[in-house]
Formats: sequence, C-alpha cells, structure tokens
Amino acid sequence: MASIAVAVTLLIAKMLAWLVSDSTSVLSSLLDSLMDIAASVVNFFAVRYALMPADNDHPFGHSKAEGLAALIQSAFILGSAAALLIHVTDRLLNPQPVQALAESIGVMVFSGLMTVGLVMYQRYVYRKTGSLAIRADSAHYYGDILTSIAVVVALAASWAGYYWMDPVVALLIAFVLLHSVYEIVTSALSVLMDQSLSDEDEEALRQIMMAVPGVQGYHGLKTRQAGTMQFIQVDIEMEGNLPLRQAHAIGQQVEKAFLERFPQAEVLIHHDPV
Repeated sequence: MASIAVAVTLLIAKMLAWLVSDSTSVLSSLLDSLMDIAASVVNFFAVRYALMPADNDHPFGHSKAEGLAALIQSAFILGSAAALLIHVTDRLLNPQPVQALAESIGVMVFSGLMTVGLVMYQRYVYRKTGSLAIRADSAHYYGDILTSIAVVVALAASWAGYYWMDPVVALLIAFVLLHSVYEIVTSALSVLMDQSLSDEDEEALRQIMMAVPGVQGYHGLKTRQAGTMQFIQVDIEMEGNLPLRQAHAIGQQVEKAFLERFPQAEVLIHHDPV
C-alpha cells in the first residue's frame, strides 16, 4: 500500500513536470512511475495471496505466488524500457531544448526524497518477513533513486545549454531498468525452481543440529526458499536403543531450534538409529 501511494503521488508530479518541460529524462522517470504503479498493484495482490494458509489444494501454501508476481513485475519494467528506448532514439536524432527546468528539478528532488523513504521502509519489511515480492519492489525503487539523481543532473546540464545530456541520461536509465529486470527474474526463478538456502544458512542449520544433545550426526539435508517460507528436510542420527519418546523429544528440540532461526519454516525430520 505504501508503494502504491508513493507511485501514484510521483506519477502525478512527474506528469505535470513533463507537460511543462517536454524533457525526455523526465518522461523516462514518468514511465518508470507508471510501471511502478502496475507492479505494486500486482505485488499487493500477490503478497495477500501468498500469505493465505495452506489448504487441501495447496498443502504447501501459496508462497510461490510471490515468484510469479516478480516475473510479472519484470515484464512491466521491460515494456517501460522498450518504450523509453524508442523515444530516446528520436530525441538523440532530433535534440530539443527543455523548458521549465526549475520546476522539473524541484519535482525530481521531491521524487528522490519520497523514494528514499519508501526504500528504507521496504528494506525494513524485507528484513522482517523475507518477502521476495517486497525485495523485488525495493530493488526497483532503489533504481528509481538513482534515476531521480540522474534526471536532476541531465536537467541541470540542459539549463547550461547541453541539451544532448537529456536523452543520454534517459538512455542510461533505460539500461538501469533492463538491469533491474535481470535481477528480478533471477530472484524469481530461484524461488520457482526450488533453489536451496544459502551456504551460510545451511551451515547454520548444521551447527544447530549438532548442538542438540543426543544428535550424533545427520544426512540428507534438503532446503528450499519459497516466498517468505523455508522448507527444511533432514535425517538426524541418534543412538539406536533410545526409547521412542526420547528420540521424539530430541527431534522436537532440533525443530524448535530451526524455528528460532527461521520462524516461517516448514520442518520435516526423520529419525535414524545408528
């Protein structure tokens, strides 16, 4: 909801700045904000759907909806970059002076400050939830901060008579958008293709297991990240003559320790006698 509110506010401000200035770099930022709105709306519904509890048709939950949302978001950004490249090509061939520079610079500074606040909030939410959709949105808006700075530089250069800077900066912004597409698609595919947790996280799981009294070893550790959830599967090795109740209690200690590190995790532990 914060992303949508910021994107709508900035779209209106940039629309007014572009109408009075006819700046290509401002137009590039405007198109980016338009795509921001579409992507944030998709993320809004995707996050709501991903947070729905598991049901009979989806026994492992709905968390992969965030990966699909990230792919949809990348398609929006790719379309924005393509439209911008077409306009930039025309402006490079036919440079034109930019009007209302002071007003446009003011709008872009306002845009940058609002986006900084949003990105700080999004990163706080990502650290708290691990949401892929929020991470993708935050990466995109971080690019918007750089975009705002670049547009201000282009407008200032145009003020000094260097009109060619305006489409050149817009071209650089288009490449930033394409880089954002690559990062988002990579993150989304890692979820949709069941990529394992990082080496650091898996090493932490190994240390957690071996610190529990009664665990003599382990094998078959398998992990995957799906949206805000982690799935952890492992066989723990225990002394073969333990009573079932005691063996079960040891497994519960391991599961509890895992959940302290990954509160959203689904844990499956198999007990092996050795």
